[in-house]
Amino acid sequence: MRKISIMLAVLLVCSAASAKDFNPRKVVLNLAVISDTHVNGRNTVPAYKFRSALIQERDYAARFGGLDGVVVVGDLADSPAWDIKKYTEFNDWKALYQSVFGPKEMPMVFTVGNHDIYHEWSDRTYEEAQKIYKILGPDYFLTDVDTQEMRDNFGCRHCVIGGCHILSVTPNGRNPVVYPKESIEWLDANLKALTEKDPESYVIVITHAMIYGTIYGSFLDDTYPKGKGYWSTKVLTDVLEKYPQAVVFGGHLHFPLNDPRSVWQGDFTVMGTASTRYMAIDNGAYDDMGGLTVMRDKDEFSQGLLLQFDNKGNMRAVRMDFYNQTTIGEPWTMKHPAKNGSHLSKYDHKRQAAANKAPVLKDMKALGGENKVKVVWSAAEDDEFAHTYFLTVSKGGEVVASRKVLSDFYRAPKASQMKKTWTRDIGLEPGEYEVSLRAVDSWGAESNILTQKCKVI
Repeated sequence: MRKISIMLAVLLVCSAASAKDFNPRKVVLNLAVISDTHVNGRNTVPAYKFRSALIQERDYAARFGGLDGVVVVGDLADSPAWDIKKYTEFNDWKALYQSVFGPKEMPMVFTVGNHDIYHEWSDRTYEEAQKIYKILGPDYFLTDVDTQEMRDNFGCRHCVIGGCHILSVTPNGRNPVVYPKESIEWLDANLKALTEKDPESYVIVITHAMIYGTIYGSFLDDTYPKGKGYWSTKVLTDVLEKYPQAVVFGGHLHFPLNDPRSVWQGDFTVMGTASTRYMAIDNGAYDDMGGLTVMRDKDEFSQGLLLQFDNKGNMRAVRMDFYNQTTIGEPWTMKHPAKNGSHLSKYDHKRQAAANKAPVLKDMKALGGENKVKVVWSAAEDDEFAHTYFLTVSKGGEVVASRKVLSDFYRAPKASQMKKTWTRDIGLEPGEYEVSLRAVDSWGAESNILTQKCKVI
């Protein structure tokens, strides 16, 4: 592992100086940032995906001087939170990690996810998390610089990897996701100290729950019936918004990194981490759903990030597609923190939505047949991609059938690799119908509407 003079926190702080762009020839820090490995044994598909992710992160980072550390944003293990046997999965997780890296040579910092402990997050969180610490052993905590009491009593860790500071906070409740006041005060104090010491450096924060109202997926609680505040948290926002240097990583939701909303900047920065195991999506009642928030092809997926810093403190996140063994789109790049907050404008969702262009539909055919209509259309043209297609079938001005089709953006590392043609068969009684099609992109911009009449026999 290389020694560098940069600070990192899950929370991470990086040394900075003025620079215009990220310089890939001057990378001084490479961190693998992954989440939701959900390991459930040593010879399972999740185990293969986890190990493959580590190998791909290692090999890709080798182009830029080598990997310096691994950050795992919760849900290392998979067993249901009510299964006390789950702790054996951490032995499997440890064996898999050590089949690729030694913890002394490649430090790993993690935060505790809801799947990682017996009762999910509760007033027993920190007591039960100590079982994880014991299984992993002391070599996995050599980078900790805060007291063991903060880790054992509140799940707070302050780590240093190669000169980079990492802070991690863990909830102690769900529905809603909450943290003890001691943890919130600890987070605030550490952010304050680090940013006062170096105000032009990024500070990276990790916690398993997403920060509500930020990236793609963080609004799921608004539509999910399991309970308000199960997937995201509002508790840390008041602290984070005081620190424009903060960069937060959350997991828990498995949302794909292909969507442009997976990075967000407001008063601070947030990035998604997806999942190495499977994909989830909004509760959108799409076609081909396998559950409320998972598609039937959810397992044909594995993603994460390679987080990099150059010698001027600029930051880049390479979106890794482990399933397809490639990268996703263009990396997210950010200038080092500036006093005027200009470094927070690039991924401001309001600005991005205002600059966005609506998708355009060029052609559609509605082919009437026996007891059905077959709808065929070309993929919408868009400056990014169409997120969803809406099909509506009307008879006499009244809607009699509809389909909501999620595009394949989450399967395609590049938008140019997405499907070019779409089809849907809709069962109908004999009669004359009108079929309408529209597309919507990730920012909510709607396309033109195509309509065609057809006859079902």
